[in-house]
Amino acid sequence: MKKKGKGAVTGAVFFAVLIALLLGLGRVMEYKGSREKIEPFLQRAQQIDVLFFGDSHAYSDIYPMELWDGYGIAAYNLASYNLPIPVSYWVMRNALLACKPKVAVLDVNQVWEPAKVCESSSDVHLGLDGFPLTRTKIEAVFDLTDDPLLTDKEGNRYRDLRAEFLFPFIKYHTRWNDLGIKDLRPEYERELGGERNIAVAVPDDYVLVPDAADEQGPGFVYLRRFIADCRDAGVRVLLTNLPYPCRNNNDEQLYTNAVAYTTEECGVEYIDFVYMDQVVDYGTDCYDPASHLNPSGAWKVTDLIGGHLSQAYGVPDHRGEAAYAGWDRDYAAYRERKLQSLREETDPKTFLMLLADPSFSTVLLLPEDSAAYADDLAVRLLQNAGRRHLTMADMGEAVWSDMLMPLNLPEGPGNGTYMAVIDRGGRAIGECRGSGSVETCFGSVLLDGSAGTAEIRGSRGSAVLNAQPDADVHAAVLDRATGEVLYERTVRLPKK
Repeated sequence: MKKKGKGAVTGAVFFAVLIALLLGLGRVMEYKGSREKIEPFLQRAQQIDVLFFGDSHAYSDIYPMELWDGYGIAAYNLASYNLPIPVSYWVMRNALLACKPKVAVLDVNQVWEPAKVCESSSDVHLGLDGFPLTRTKIEAVFDLTDDPLLTDKEGNRYRDLRAEFLFPFIKYHTRWNDLGIKDLRPEYERELGGERNIAVAVPDDYVLVPDAADEQGPGFVYLRRFIADCRDAGVRVLLTNLPYPCRNNNDEQLYTNAVAYTTEECGVEYIDFVYMDQVVDYGTDCYDPASHLNPSGAWKVTDLIGGHLSQAYGVPDHRGEAAYAGWDRDYAAYRERKLQSLREETDPKTFLMLLADPSFSTVLLLPEDSAAYADDLAVRLLQNAGRRHLTMADMGEAVWSDMLMPLNLPEGPGNGTYMAVIDRGGRAIGECRGSGSVETCFGSVLLDGSAGTAEIRGSRGSAVLNAQPDADVHAAVLDRATGEVLYERTVRLPKK
């Protein structure tokens, strides 16, 4: 009996060591995308008040660091590529093991998906791998892979992939040749789950349809479970359909329209941005023609949601609290990454799009013969740099598109150099032509059109901008509080 007992203990220890080795090897060998995204969430989970879930729309449209800067909201974005509602549900269940947010925001774009998982098993890995192995994660894997016939795009049966979802080492054990220093020391991101997709695309044509489908498929089943389980945990739910030029592929609109009836029955709020054409301007805010927003669009959406969470849901402002000092450090690193993106951007119109960044003030100088005046997209992007962000109270009156043009740009040559100062610290815009000055929250900006210069007299001293005679736009990016010049760029556009 003693030998049997000793053997059982030895077997249990061996099994435990084997599991630990598999988990440890899996951590080294795995593709680090999921861990780099989820590890920062786990490290600060107890401080998080808002969690975002969904597919690539939420992933690319919601920037938690902007929520921190604008509203002091401690948020994290757990959305990821191609995650149908059932996977987002299980991401939520795993997340709630680590924290109890005040609000869970779920984007419903994938509610139409007929299966619990998408065709890409790698995307499912990206959504789940970073969470520790727990009873809830095991339950998630077995539930999502319960269809014996469902396969991924490589033809693998999802049921046969259960082991690799539980022990990622099985999927990634052949990555020896790809291992690098980042696999031993992952570079955890400072954007708290969001992803910036930087480009400007001409949107596809789209038609909004008023009809709605009947509730069907796992999307609606798990949508209801998401709401019920959050409610049981004391977490409020906000559902969104984030803006994009919806071409009604796969009858997506019919299903997202039907969500309104579900949420009315369940007693939760649903914001369908697809029907709010005043939130973003697809002419300046699209990363690709049919689906995702670039930073200009994401800044607007994030800001509107942040104001709504603060006012309607009472999410607290933690700025200035000693316990949240790490969030300020992360924002400083995030702000520097945005400046780096401005410095590295080579496409002139994408650079103009990035000037809509709410973190910085901007000075624009345009000579009287600037080619920008004859370039419709350039004009639209310059106007976009000065657009204010809306609140929910504004929604009934304001409209983006061509009807909201805050800058009084000249219609053509003449009247000398034009200067616009977009003072984001003071929430104001000042303009002059030929010569003049603009007062800002950080000091004065003086235009000398004859010399083609603008002098910034801020709290950090003076700086002179020298517009190049052959430039179409000279842009200076400033610290919004002090007026310090952080970056200058001369933009030349193709002549028409």
